[in-house]
Amino acid sequence: MFTPETLLNNLDEAVLLFDASASLIYANRAAEELLGKSLKEAKGKEFSSLFGYSENLVRFMETALAEGRTFSCKDTEIKNNDEAGADVNIMPFYDYSVRHKKFAAGPDGAIVCIRRNLSLTEREDYHFDSLLFLIGSIAHEIKNPLGGIKGAAQLLRSGVSGKEADECIDLIIRESDRLNSVLSTYLTMTRKPVFNRLNIHEVLEQAIRVIDPLFRDKKARLIKVYDPSLPVIMGDEAKLLQVFINLLKNAAESLGRRERLITITTGPSSEYMVIQDPDRFFRVYGPAGLNIQQDNIKSRKQRWVVVDIKDTGAGIPQEEMQRIFLPFYTKKEGGSGLGLALSKKIVKDHGGLIKVRSRLKQGTVMSVYLPFSIDQEQG
Repeated sequence: MFTPETLLNNLDEAVLLFDASASLIYANRAAEELLGKSLKEAKGKEFSSLFGYSENLVRFMETALAEGRTFSCKDTEIKNNDEAGADVNIMPFYDYSVRHKKFAAGPDGAIVCIRRNLSLTEREDYHFDSLLFLIGSIAHEIKNPLGGIKGAAQLLRSGVSGKEADECIDLIIRESDRLNSVLSTYLTMTRKPVFNRLNIHEVLEQAIRVIDPLFRDKKARLIKVYDPSLPVIMGDEAKLLQVFINLLKNAAESLGRRERLITITTGPSSEYMVIQDPDRFFRVYGPAGLNIQQDNIKSRKQRWVVVDIKDTGAGIPQEEMQRIFLPFYTKKEGGSGLGLALSKKIVKDHGGLIKVRSRLKQGTVMSVYLPFSIDQEQG
């Protein structure tokens, strides 16, 4: 027979219930695995004895029970069994079925939900593997053109002339340009943006001119719905150009045999967001409702210029949506997996974010949010 306990025991997330004195009442199976104890062994133990390694968590639990406040902790270290990062939520609860029988100024207890992330060791391994992959990619992409340059130079030294010499010189120039392009791509990843006033539509038009041969090859139809009232924004034109080239290229490459349509729409956002440090998280207020968490007290309201790039391509499977911005993750043959990762970093460096909506066999919408400047906000 189905019971609420059955539901809780099938969750991947650890759920623990503590009473008003911070003693454990209930733990689901995921929580038992996290604690390394059965409910029978752990029941009645105080929160501080189970999570005493984290002074912050203990303090948050005490405050939640005393003041009825909710706390969310991102990437907190869980060290009772193994070193792991976890997202922890501590929420006071009120048992209304019995509260009318007694006087209680504070909550009747607290619910603790814990979702573990990669262990710290696994995370270090992942970053190290990513670094090795990056080094290998750079070495591979540099080695090939260098081999061609060396071969052409050796032919020239052997005394070739006429047409052969011209072909060698052309090869040296072409491979040198390719090598410079490879290095420029990797250097762009590390260079911080240089902010200047720019018109977002001019950047988009330049990106369209660059991608136009691919549009023609794919027989893509382009529709532009620009809002001419948008103000200039502060940004790095070269870096934002790279973002829109990457997104338009992905949109074109996703098109199949059916309707080949790409729509670019610009406009101001209809919602306000609270934005923190670019390396932290965001919460959105308003009708669009981006599903991203808030994780910093330092915040301010911010309005946005939004650029939507919509295609009628194959769409992105739901299970891949969380991975498409990871470095080196790609399903495209010959792809490096750096385009979207680099685009996300550039937009984040501009204080913005990228939102993705996609449905299989219907297409994808990439929305780039870039902030209005403070003087525009106040004006």
